[in-house]
Amino acid sequence: MTGLDLARALTEAARDRLSGELLVSGEPGGSFHLRRGALLEVASPGAPGVETLLLRSGRVSEADWASVTRSSAADGRLGTALIAQDLVGSAELQLMCAMAALDGALAVGMGRINGFTLDRDADTCRLAAPAGIEPDWLVEEAGRRIRVLSALGRCPSPFRTRIARTPAGSARLAGPATGERREILLRANGRRSVRDIAFLLGRSLYAVTVEVSRLLGEGLLATVPTADAPTEPAPTAPPPPGPPPGPPAHARLPRRRPGASGIGDVLPLRPVAEPWEPPPAFLARYRALGGTRWAHEQATRRSTTGEP
Repeated sequence: MTGLDLARALTEAARDRLSGELLVSGEPGGSFHLRRGALLEVASPGAPGVETLLLRSGRVSEADWASVTRSSAADGRLGTALIAQDLVGSAELQLMCAMAALDGALAVGMGRINGFTLDRDADTCRLAAPAGIEPDWLVEEAGRRIRVLSALGRCPSPFRTRIARTPAGSARLAGPATGERREILLRANGRRSVRDIAFLLGRSLYAVTVEVSRLLGEGLLATVPTADAPTEPAPTAPPPPGPPPGPPAHARLPRRRPGASGIGDVLPLRPVAEPWEPPPAFLARYRALGGTRWAHEQATRRSTTGEP
């Protein structure tokens, strides 16, 4: 099962205007909530959802969130209640739901997909996008972001790879480093993954993964090998210098050995020093046709060279 299969299922669900929950099993897995072909919410343990983005950013306080969820979470009107209490605007909530859905789809696509099933009877959605989300846009944009991350030279696994500050990264904290880079460096303690840091910061998984990849490339962060990862052998002293190596095996011409091909068994070779003489049948035919000139030349050659 691949991400292409999942993308095809989402596209077909939009075309057929299906409703229900598309549940994806795997690591980290997730769920896609559909209503008449439109996506209402994408939730995955691999990426921060709208709730985390609202609370970590301080846009909604803990007390206001608790009050809204007590009265509205059970019937799925959480988004409507947030807008009604003027805690967030409708356009802002739509944007945050779309970004969280894109992040969830990215997490599902970058992880391992074991399979997925569509439960058409399920109608549970914690925080729905007010205007819905177009599945075709989500599939296209998630695929583009996955290709961007794959092209990065030092992109870690957002879920399994643990990252830590290097001495250069710790030195950077003592300097004028500010903003998101500083926040990532502060939380990169060797026990957290990119996903963990994204949840702590309340930032997009995609944005944090891109920034971590840059910090790895600059030598400010390093990946921490896991217990099941193969360890590199300890370095040893170099061997003493020897004679210069010859050309590589593919550059050396094969050495010929007489008789190795077996051609001599089929066509025996005559000694090089022995002069060539035409067969007797050829001589008889030649002389019968009046070939006296050749006989004269042969006699002259023999008298000159002393050959018998």
